[in-house]
Amino acid sequence: MSEHGINLPGVIVVAEPGIHDLLNSSGVPWLVQERQDSVAAMWAGLSGGHLSANSRILVFTDPGAGGDRAETARAIVAMSAAGAHVFVASWDQAQIGALSVAIDEATAAQGLQRGSLRYHVLTTELGGRALLEGMRTPLNSEVVFPTEFPATVDRALLREPSPMSLSSFAALPPLTTAAATPALPPLGIGQPSGGGASAASGACEELLARPAIPGQVTITVTSSKGGSGKSTASLLLAASIARSSRLGGRPLSVCLVDMDTRDGQIASLIGKYMPTALNIRVQPVWDELTIRRHLVHEPELGIDALLAPIRPRTADTVGPDFYRTMIRSLQRMYDVVVMDTSVQYLDPLIAKVCLPEATEVLFITTLASTAVQGMARALREITAPLEESGLGIQRDKIGIIVNQSLAGVGMQREQILAAGLGVPVVGVIPLATKDVLTATNLHRMHTLLDHELIGPAYNDLARTCIPGRGLAEFSVADATADPAGPVPGVVIELPVSHDQPGAADNGNGAQGEKKKGMFRRA
Repeated sequence: MSEHGINLPGVIVVAEPGIHDLLNSSGVPWLVQERQDSVAAMWAGLSGGHLSANSRILVFTDPGAGGDRAETARAIVAMSAAGAHVFVASWDQAQIGALSVAIDEATAAQGLQRGSLRYHVLTTELGGRALLEGMRTPLNSEVVFPTEFPATVDRALLREPSPMSLSSFAALPPLTTAAATPALPPLGIGQPSGGGASAASGACEELLARPAIPGQVTITVTSSKGGSGKSTASLLLAASIARSSRLGGRPLSVCLVDMDTRDGQIASLIGKYMPTALNIRVQPVWDELTIRRHLVHEPELGIDALLAPIRPRTADTVGPDFYRTMIRSLQRMYDVVVMDTSVQYLDPLIAKVCLPEATEVLFITTLASTAVQGMARALREITAPLEESGLGIQRDKIGIIVNQSLAGVGMQREQILAAGLGVPVVGVIPLATKDVLTATNLHRMHTLLDHELIGPAYNDLARTCIPGRGLAEFSVADATADPAGPVPGVVIELPVSHDQPGAADNGNGAQGEKKKGMFRRA
């Protein structure tokens, strides 16, 4: 959220008018949105776009024994699990224990570990200044509080009559089945519902019983070295497939999934951070409607994205069983699914989900000797048979992408081909550091699709990964030219395996016999 061009954290208040007024007049640089009378109103505001889906600060009130404390507790758990800063205004010290019990029960009901969530109880008895001071320390990383609050915060906080009762939640539609819920725009933070949800218990049998979309392709993009540009490659490949298929007159639906649950980068690249996979994880049923409501749509790239959790400490909450269910569900919803992984290729999430569930695996390397050597080790582990303690992934569904390619840096083509252990090079992406950094920092990744060097490279890669589907070729007329002009010899010359039926390179530049496989289709 922003005001006068300045990004400010958004605050959602589901509490009494006095608390809402206090936050508004506190002098803290945040954007306090319209007060919500109930939890149901909050969900409706998020789904209807009246509240910002990127709000990171939420203030609830404990409805007390006479209100629907369980519903408030479920909302507190969902918001906290999604990475928001959650505060609860307590009006009765004697009721704090009961509130804590309700939150623990909601945590267990949503399949999360008791005590794993963080929320802060604010005591209202000491007045406005004390309540604001209670928010200062937890929000140190989010908001710069004023050294001194205005004198107007020195006020007693009174509990006005509140409509927060069971009847106020009756209008909220159930989220357990697609048939029972009207179509809604994407939400920023997912609404919880009652009922347990263990690791894969939310799987929707109806969705998983459907056949995968005909011709469905699932691509895993991985690497063994950080800084290889893996996430950028995943994003631009997904966007290039979406765009070139649309320009070719046969548009394909594409979903990008950030599988790096401890250090996901896709959110930073597109500039959108909510909702995340955690918002789906806390739902009782992971049907198509629930999944779609918690994806991020990026219209300029033409793709949807399932973001990784914001906080690394929540990674274990969304483990292999959950993500396996998500990928198999998305395969029934999208023509193309692209998974962006971490560099820990032996991690269970990669070994048990990303590699075996993929129809194609792209391994990213740069021309740094450490990256090439790391690729050799990784490919050896990935392709070794299970009986030899390897991962047993067939080489004919793996392709190598040489990223940030530049000629004359002391890396010879023979070294790369040898390190590939017979895996073909299917893409070479030129080095364009300044332009990529600019697009990344300004969240304008779509502009790289028209880049005179990067655009054609990703278009070639897209048509290699998705052959026979009418993807349009890169249009030179749309290219964004570098003012200095193209630099000759910027890319190391490598034999690239293109559209199928393709030929496997024998490592000496000669073409071997045609082979079946994801990158050698017959």
